[in-house]
Amino acid sequence: MTGHFAITTPIEFLDVHVDRDNKLYVDPSAIRFWANKGDAWARGAYSAISEFFDEFLRRLQSGSSSEEKRAREMLLQFHEPHETRLGMSASGFYGSGASKEIGDAIWLALKENPLCAVDVSILKRLEDIPLFVDEIADDRVSDLTTRLIFRELAAFTKAQMEKHPALKEAAREAEFQVWDPGSGKWTKESISLPHVKEGEDVKGKALLLVPKKAVHRNLRMGPAKYWGVEILGSIQDDLTTYGSNGRPIAPTKQELGKRGEYKHQRPLNISRTHQVWIRDNYNLLESYRQRVDDTYEPLPDEEIDQRLN
Repeated sequence: MTGHFAITTPIEFLDVHVDRDNKLYVDPSAIRFWANKGDAWARGAYSAISEFFDEFLRRLQSGSSSEEKRAREMLLQFHEPHETRLGMSASGFYGSGASKEIGDAIWLALKENPLCAVDVSILKRLEDIPLFVDEIADDRVSDLTTRLIFRELAAFTKAQMEKHPALKEAAREAEFQVWDPGSGKWTKESISLPHVKEGEDVKGKALLLVPKKAVHRNLRMGPAKYWGVEILGSIQDDLTTYGSNGRPIAPTKQELGKRGEYKHQRPLNISRTHQVWIRDNYNLLESYRQRVDDTYEPLPDEEIDQRLN
């Protein structure tokens, strides 16, 4: 991108290729990490993500059929955000049909998930969804996150346009889908973004800049990691016995993972998380979130450059 716009000064945003996908993902856990560190942009972005999911859960748990319908509609109207050039299109949202299909899959999975129940509400963040819902992985969560923080990314882009005049010179206004927390609806908003001309497309395609702090090589919260650490670890604790010498005797996680009843990751993630909460009043998911935050390491610029190139 810097080559395309002849930018030679230091940048705060990802230097993506403007004509193809770039294999990095907007990670809500990364945004949460920086928000907790007091970063102003990350706090605004994570607030937007949290407010959306809070509203979704409120409608889901309302007991009102009309509110449940509104909750479902919140998930059916995502449009894939091509403007960042991030992710891998093969697994992203292809048009409104695929968006509806994926939204329906999330809706059905969350509607029946005991972790979303009013008296539990353990699953309460966007980044939790891949741990429990099939076919929702890095690219799709990155797309959902990007769409939810579109306004915050647009504000970041506007600030960068002031710092780098070549971006501002290439800017024009167009309408983009954004979530409006005031009305609780998806809407269209006119936003000025840099545009990149491609081939015979004289208008060009919009470019939404992304801060380096908002991305990672993959999602930090993944179903296999949660299953392997928190879920199998809790089962291991339950099955631990003690010998005559007082030493613990426990099956290894590797042994547990080979047993048929413990193989299916996402179903076990749901049932075991719920079981431990009801039985012990202990939140395995919150423990995992904290572990992710405690061990989080931002991508160094060198790896970002390597992945983009």
